[in-house]
Amino acid sequence: MLEKLNLKNKKVIMVLLMVIVVYLAYVFSFEKAISAVALNHQLKAAQQPGQEPDAAFPQLERKHAFYQSVLKGYKVRHEDRENRLWQSVSAMAIAKNVEINFSPNITTAEQDTSEIARGIVAQKFIFKGSYFNIVKLLDTLAKSPGIGKIANAKLLKKTANSSEEKSDKLNLELQLVGKEN
Repeated sequence: MLEKLNLKNKKVIMVLLMVIVVYLAYVFSFEKAISAVALNHQLKAAQQPGQEPDAAFPQLERKHAFYQSVLKGYKVRHEDRENRLWQSVSAMAIAKNVEINFSPNITTAEQDTSEIARGIVAQKFIFKGSYFNIVKLLDTLAKSPGIGKIANAKLLKKTANSSEEKSDKLNLELQLVGKEN
């Protein structure tokens, strides 16, 4: 059929096919891209001057969520904090077969006045027990919500006097730090 057409008609058919291909390419591809570019220019013009888009905003959001989750672990209830904390920690120690010593002369570490003003509290405890029981207690304390976080742990082996029997018990000096609600 194409062989019967003369050169002029072949050129006309070729031009028509090229126009159809260009039109189809425009409809299926270029039309959406051109409208997206126009919308981008329109939105940039509508944006207030001096208000730059913050490229780090999603990263800041993730950081904020992370720090909020960390801070949540330090939360301690304000109402009757010392009694509640003592009851919780001593109950965990008893459950793990560890002795807990209460001595009013145990002073907590010196705190900065800015920490006190922000509601950051520290409490020191002394435990006595076998190594495995103390490790179990530390694991339980680390996972317990509402008592703060472990800030300092010191494991000591007291030397036995000649009059006392040798003991396998270790002493654990532990400091819990929290932020009052």
